[in-house]
Amino acid sequence: MTPGGDTDARTVRLHQALYAEEGITEAVATFAGLASFVVRAEGEHWVVDVRDIARNVDGDVVAEFCNFALANSARRRPSSHA
Repeated sequence: MTPGGDTDARTVRLHQALYAEEGITEAVATFAGLASFVVRAEGEHWVVDVRDIARNVDGDVVAEFCNFALANSARRRPSSHA
């Protein structure tokens, strides 16, 4: 994650080897009421611009968004453990 300078806007870089686009899209839908998101591919990363972050929420909205995106991505990947 790469934090931006403004408390109402941050940019995160999520490596495509760990994060699936569908997992990020699901997290965007889950957090739509707490911030606005723009996702784009840039090299080996998904770059997510997070804006208009809700201030009236306990916790770190961006960190929790990343957790959801990672969990969603992990659910979509086949396990090598049978």
